[in-house]
Amino acid sequence: MKKFISYLAVFCLGFIVCAWVILTFYGPPNRFAGISESHAPRPSVGFVKPGPNVVRDAAKKVSQYVVNIDTVGRPITLNPFADFPDFFPFKFGPEEIIPRGQASGVVFTPDGYILTNNHVVEDAQKLIVTLENGKQYNAKLVGRDPRTDLAVIKIDAKGLKYATFGDSSSLQVGDWVIAVGSALGFKGTVTVGVVSAIRRAEDIGNKLPVEGIIQTDAAINRGNSGGALADLNGNLVGINTAIATPSGGNVGIGFAIPSNVAKKVAEQLVKHGRVERPYVAPQPGQQRPRAWIGIAYSGYTAEERAILEGYGLRNVPKEEGVIVREVVANSPAAKAGIEPEDVILKINGKPISGSLKPEPRKVTLAAEIRKAKPGDRITLEVWHARTGKRGTVVVRPVEPPADLFR
Repeated sequence: MKKFISYLAVFCLGFIVCAWVILTFYGPPNRFAGISESHAPRPSVGFVKPGPNVVRDAAKKVSQYVVNIDTVGRPITLNPFADFPDFFPFKFGPEEIIPRGQASGVVFTPDGYILTNNHVVEDAQKLIVTLENGKQYNAKLVGRDPRTDLAVIKIDAKGLKYATFGDSSSLQVGDWVIAVGSALGFKGTVTVGVVSAIRRAEDIGNKLPVEGIIQTDAAINRGNSGGALADLNGNLVGINTAIATPSGGNVGIGFAIPSNVAKKVAEQLVKHGRVERPYVAPQPGQQRPRAWIGIAYSGYTAEERAILEGYGLRNVPKEEGVIVREVVANSPAAKAGIEPEDVILKINGKPISGSLKPEPRKVTLAAEIRKAKPGDRITLEVWHARTGKRGTVVVRPVEPPADLFR
């Protein structure tokens, strides 16, 4: 009985202490009445009112003409133990690896012609296309164009949903765009962003010699190659092709080939199986051959001059021109002694524009070479980086190698 009384006393004392603490620090109970009225959680409210959603509508339209492409490459035989000493009584045999990849493509005709990137298909032995509805088809290569990193493949299908080409020249920085493709293997992934910039070829190191390259912050990842960049009407304005990244993942800098270029290339690949450059009028009875000297180059401006001077090279030219980036072996330019980092200042006595665009009293190298025929004499004034000396060289253009654009 004494224990019960002591427990009861402790309980009462504890109750009194708790009541005193609540009254002292929180006040009387009527102060909590407002909680249920003004501070209690309320049902969630939608941030987007029901109604039209242009991004959603565009994504639905674009997703219908974007496909997944699985690639199977040619078998590669590897033997990592080939150079090991014979420590063991048995031999480690070579291992055969079959490269596999995944990318995207854009249907642009109802009968199954599909645009994608050249780097997606160039080493593929087998191509498998999966449509949005899950149907799969084996595809065949129609043609590819390494210069623009574009290719066309074909599946045997009819009545497909297909892309409408938009006018990429009307795009402006800040315009909304959506990217659709098999990002990291996730088919039909949609991302949204804006046009961040319109780039020239030299802006990205001439890795893609196309003018008007579209830069976007819409997320583009591995697997997006060959997929669609579209406007908010669902029209195709670009073919996603590359990203700039220090890590291999998306950092908000992606690039797409403009639709105006893609459309012209696709039409030629369907018609000829390759791209014919430049577009020239036929001579009586034959097609006039193109002139080719075998170099890749970019504009030579004050910025490039500062870089060469920083290397300590001698007599770096102050006027504009083009700087040679690559010389094809055994080409007319190679035979004339032109080397990478040389600067071509004049062609047939005419100063060359460093902006790669015609300027008053300056010409572009490409335009002047297009005027020539195989076998013509072309005189170039060249500053040679290796010696620091200027000189005049003569090149005689030839027809490009048959496999140059295959």
